[in-house]
Amino acid sequence: MSIAPQLILHVGAPKCGSTALQSALSATPDLTDAGGTSLRYTAWRQIGGRGTALYGRELSLMARASAYGYLSWPNFGPQTPVDAVFASLDRVRRKGLEAGHLPIASCEGWISRAALFAPVLARWGHPPVDVVAFVRPVIEWNNSAFWQWGIWNVPSLDAWLHRSNLPYSFGADLEAWAQIPNVRVRFAWVQPDAVAQFGQWYGVDVPRSETRNAASSPALVGVLLRHRRLRLNGHEAATEFVVQRWCPPVAGRKLWAVMPRHVHQWRAVTQTTLAALRRIASDPDMQAVCDDPRWCDEKRHHPEILSGISPLNDPDQLAGLHAALAVGLARVALALGQSVPALPPCPAPGAPLTDWDVALVAMLDLLLARDRSLRDRVIRGSMPIFARLRAGDLLARAQDHWFSKSR
Repeated sequence: MSIAPQLILHVGAPKCGSTALQSALSATPDLTDAGGTSLRYTAWRQIGGRGTALYGRELSLMARASAYGYLSWPNFGPQTPVDAVFASLDRVRRKGLEAGHLPIASCEGWISRAALFAPVLARWGHPPVDVVAFVRPVIEWNNSAFWQWGIWNVPSLDAWLHRSNLPYSFGADLEAWAQIPNVRVRFAWVQPDAVAQFGQWYGVDVPRSETRNAASSPALVGVLLRHRRLRLNGHEAATEFVVQRWCPPVAGRKLWAVMPRHVHQWRAVTQTTLAALRRIASDPDMQAVCDDPRWCDEKRHHPEILSGISPLNDPDQLAGLHAALAVGLARVALALGQSVPALPPCPAPGAPLTDWDVALVAMLDLLLARDRSLRDRVIRGSMPIFARLRAGDLLARAQDHWFSKSR
């Protein structure tokens, strides 16, 4: 496809830099390339019973009011008004044509939705559309995805894989997108920098945002699993976003669940993925992704595999989490112009896990409350803009779970 696209769809993949890109574009939604073409990041929200596409300052302010720090388009779950979402997306596309800008829409769950988009794009007359995605090797992705979603529903990686709710099928998914007329697929590694890669593709400078969705420490995941009110399920990750926004990383071992049996069963998945990606690789950079030895390099994971599943109650990491939360509470207090609250002391070495939980949960509750106060200031300080979006509804719903991703 040689003609300019009418729409850029960032479709994922999940756990492949989507949060970094969505956060950067939410913070700087209006961009201009070297040729003077405007690119506008958009998002969609159902407000006051009506679906609304958001642009510009309104989008950025709502992202800042969110515990997650960004906005995107919804995935097509059971509660999603599919027709309304597609109608809004078409209006976004047509508005771009009329106003002379190139709209961007992002949802990391759309990578597996080519079959849903295909008839819609046909009804629109098959406009030229760019579909962009980022990928990572099968072993790394499955390990990360299990700790992001699976552990909140089932106790082990084996049980999660048996459910097959989110298989690694991204090669076939992108090949399905590439078969839609007038769709150009672009893919790249998520590392080293998906945000910079997106900017390079479209000739724009996308400033990075501080919001990220890195893996939490095992100690934090353990606390959240024992106290589920702080994270109800695999999609309500607001607590972890708030912790990452204010607290330094906790040193020590990372989350790991992959064992040798998993590596063996994923070898076929890797080969199937590479075969599909090679069939649609349309430039040397994409071919280089397919030829990268990281796809099949299992040895680099041997130290983690030999160490076994990472423990969630390591005393050193619990102490590190206590120290990190103390730093985060000091930072958010400074941002609020308030004093640092009195904090529970760090339990002594060898203290029972219940003592650690009492201290850490109290600190998490303080951090969440103060982060919410800071975000509420964004809303109160921008009431003229939010009034158009039914400020009463927004004030009631702009808390942690309101902006949760629908998958």
